[in-house]
Amino acid sequence: MSDKPMNKSRRDAVKTMLGGLAAVPVMNLVATAAAYAQELPAVDPATDPTAQALKYVADATTADRAAAARPGLAPGEQVCNNCNFHQPLEEDGWVACTLFPGKKVAAAGWCTSWTLQAG
Repeated sequence: MSDKPMNKSRRDAVKTMLGGLAAVPVMNLVATAAAYAQELPAVDPATDPTAQALKYVADATTADRAAAARPGLAPGEQVCNNCNFHQPLEEDGWVACTLFPGKKVAAAGWCTSWTLQAG
């Protein structure tokens, strides 16, 4: 090691970098909480291209689930609320869905990507 003292400006730079790195996870938590607090818009099957491609309907009883039956549950029991893609955020019969980022779907809805929830 050298007998010379560490340069004060270098020490300040290291402190600033470490402080900045420590602040990143905190800022990420704040941004995530703000995103969940916002009201998500509902998916509109008439205008949303993803909803049209997946044949999403807000009322599963109006869908032809038997024709596109997926393994796991009987076609009559397949709804968004028991799908693997739905998120735990639920509000008044609506759930968030990973297939429709930033939007919510009807808990009683259905699409052709329905997959039985694990567990």
